[in-house]
Amino acid sequence: MENEAFFWRVMDLLNWNCAGDDSQVLAPALRFLARRSDEEIFAFEDTMARLLHSLDSRKIAQSLYKDTNSMSADLFLYQRCVAVVNGRAYYEAVRSGSTRLKPDLEFESVLYLPANAWAKKHRQAPEDYPHTPGISYESLMNQELWK
Repeated sequence: MENEAFFWRVMDLLNWNCAGDDSQVLAPALRFLARRSDEEIFAFEDTMARLLHSLDSRKIAQSLYKDTNSMSADLFLYQRCVAVVNGRAYYEAVRSGSTRLKPDLEFESVLYLPANAWAKKHRQAPEDYPHTPGISYESLMNQELWK
């Protein structure tokens, strides 16, 4: 998939020498995306939403929580973000179940990367970002994988 290849290319730009400072980790990707077309920024977000949606499963949640009924939906989303920021191989390993997410890691900041890149490009506020993905990455929204 062309959009997926573009997405992973952007994720490969993350600067892990700055681990612990999410904005610095994301800075190279932000600069790169801000120079792309709006359509590419939107496609990046659509791909991220689809990838996160595909990790929104009871099985992955159960690997993190003893009781999924009392889990934080927001925290589960931020934990799934770790899979996408760590690259395609790690993402696929989590998705296949051969690698488990760690409950003490999260990377919420990546969710704001498309809006921040668009805002930087257009010199506008991220709140004015005009795109919403067609698929939800929010937790518990992948009904098929929560059956």
